[in-house]
Amino acid sequence: MRKYYMFYIIFSFIFLTTIYVFTIAQESNKRSLALFNEIMVDAVETNDLEKFIKYQSVAYQKLDQINTTEYSFHVYHVIAFSEGGYINQFSIFTVPQQEVDYALDVNDESDLTSILIINEDNNSIIFDSNTRTGYKDRALSYGIKLFGFYYFVDEFDQSYDLSVTLKDYHGNVILNESIIFEYIEYNPDGGSLSLGYSSDELEEMLDLNTYVRPALARNITIFLVFDITIGATIHFLIKRKKR
Repeated sequence: MRKYYMFYIIFSFIFLTTIYVFTIAQESNKRSLALFNEIMVDAVETNDLEKFIKYQSVAYQKLDQINTTEYSFHVYHVIAFSEGGYINQFSIFTVPQQEVDYALDVNDESDLTSILIINEDNNSIIFDSNTRTGYKDRALSYGIKLFGFYYFVDEFDQSYDLSVTLKDYHGNVILNESIIFEYIEYNPDGGSLSLGYSSDELEEMLDLNTYVRPALARNITIFLVFDITIGATIHFLIKRKKR
């Protein structure tokens, strides 16, 4: 009898620990996704991508913002961390400012949205979404349906004087701009770039205690009710059998 009780207690403890860990992981992921969506929606509504970029980068610099009647183009130099080192990324975000045509499906073959980036020093192509893997087979303006904007990003390993041309869903040129990109050997201890959110800032924004605690209380309560009921039932059956 005592051996059974010991076994059941150990089993219950292991199961309770599993529920505890699983709940924290699940609710943390859910909260992270919710915060990301909140920041993304705010970026579109305010036409300000500062928080959105800050949330995803180690450091960043806004190179330009070009506004037209139909679109707002946000150009950023982003420092990201990849495979144990810092990399320089060039990003352009296209945010519609009025109703525009865009792909309703990622496989929309009618979508002519594209970006062409040329090195002005020698007129060579640096980036062409029509030939680049990961871009060429997708309807790029589908991002408007998903996020409210679409973007292009590429890693650069040197400085460039860029000529950037963007085309919309119908293949019309919506941006033709010269942009200077200066490669940076990033140093976390210095520099003039704006920094991404720190661990403490992210922790405060996520506010996991507020979101995780109710879920923990709910799941643990359900488990305890179930555990006590099952334990009591088994105990009753064993006692009855002994009689």
